[in-house]
Amino acid sequence: MEKPELILIAILIGLSAFSLALAYSQLGPGWDLIAHYLNGRSLSNPAFYQCLLNPVCNQYNQTPLFYFESYRAPLAEFTLAALYLAFQGTAAVAAYLALLLVAYFLVIRFVARKLEVSELLSYAFLISPVLLYTSMVAGSEEMMSLLFLFVAIGLLARRSVWFGLFLGLATLGKYPTLALAPMLFLMFKPKKILYASALFAAAIAPWLIFSAVFFQNALISYELSLAIAQNNAGPFSINIGSLITVVLYPIVIGAFAALFVYKKRKAIVESARRHIPKKDLISWMQKDSRLYIYTVLFVFFILSLIATLAIAPYYDTFTQVRYGYLLFASSSLIVIVAINDLRKYTKRNLPAACGALSILLFVLLVVYLELFAVIPSISATSSIYSSAKSELAALGFQGCRIMSNDWVLMLYRSVSAFSQFDKNVSSLSYPVLVFKNGTDATNLYAVRSLRNASVAYNSYYYEVLLPRNYVCYK
Repeated sequence: MEKPELILIAILIGLSAFSLALAYSQLGPGWDLIAHYLNGRSLSNPAFYQCLLNPVCNQYNQTPLFYFESYRAPLAEFTLAALYLAFQGTAAVAAYLALLLVAYFLVIRFVARKLEVSELLSYAFLISPVLLYTSMVAGSEEMMSLLFLFVAIGLLARRSVWFGLFLGLATLGKYPTLALAPMLFLMFKPKKILYASALFAAAIAPWLIFSAVFFQNALISYELSLAIAQNNAGPFSINIGSLITVVLYPIVIGAFAALFVYKKRKAIVESARRHIPKKDLISWMQKDSRLYIYTVLFVFFILSLIATLAIAPYYDTFTQVRYGYLLFASSSLIVIVAINDLRKYTKRNLPAACGALSILLFVLLVVYLELFAVIPSISATSSIYSSAKSELAALGFQGCRIMSNDWVLMLYRSVSAFSQFDKNVSSLSYPVLVFKNGTDATNLYAVRSLRNASVAYNSYYYEVLLPRNYVCYK
């Protein structure tokens, strides 16, 4: 690789690290990332497992020490559990994001080599500020899944049965990745399909065993995840802006690269026609390694598109972008391979040109987000939540268990907050901290003890309510 290309890669990596640090400092971890951190904190405590094995102890916050949402995919929380043991606090979240970013740089290089494409092209397409926030700071499940998925795609491109193992791990990063399971049949040979499927099963088996032992149901995480998704789903609506955001890089950079080879379009079409057989396509796929790679990426794209259109349109626009991680990855990879193969039709350095455009897009997007994006009131860095914690202490409720509609954000601040959906009878006696006017991440009217509560403190953003015969449980 030439020095200018290395410099462009270094700039992209530097911009990525800077924008990630900037987003984290301004917004803090998203709700889902905090939930994974809390899950990891519980998993790092040996007493948590004793609690799970005790029928009297409820894993859903029976004590202030433990908080665990069993419907979440496990890789993020087990990684955070290990980091929590090392850092003993919220610093584990920053370390976790740094680890994800470094791992992402490495897997981009890995998949580029396996697909036999320019590393600079791969970095240019696969790094964007939108991806770094939606797939890392907001929740991290998407990035965790992509790390293993890119390794899986690289291995499949080389027809390795180990593809099954890493595809299984990718599904443990985020469950919608299960939509790619049919890609196991791209091994073509029955024996290889069997081996790859066995490795896929081996990857998810530990989580199933863990769930069977501690939750008495091996499939509880999948069942709860599906049930919650169905419960939270709204009307079907595809937001064009969200869809464009997901495929922005493949479209813009791909169209830019096409300008360099436009004059050679007839030669390109003729070459493609000669290389695509009219008969025995499957046998040619197995013989021609490049045609096989295109087949893998085309199937990846089709399955990703189906999964995105089946899941994302029931959610808000931001969540639609998050659920577009598969579509982003598949569309980017197929364009990367195509542009790489078109380099021979121009004397220009296509990877360098695409890398330079990617840097420009990156800077423009960061500047736009900084100047025009509004920092939401429910960001983890908001002073509103620190103020609420201080007000609870001033009212004499420091250390008391409380119920809240933003319980995750308060747990992150070491307040013994319980979910408004908590099923314990005693929770109806807890003081209630209700957030409102743009700071309520969940519906405040779902708090069950509101009807019989009196107001102890009220402000524009939150209020503290006291149920009849309230009790301060420590």
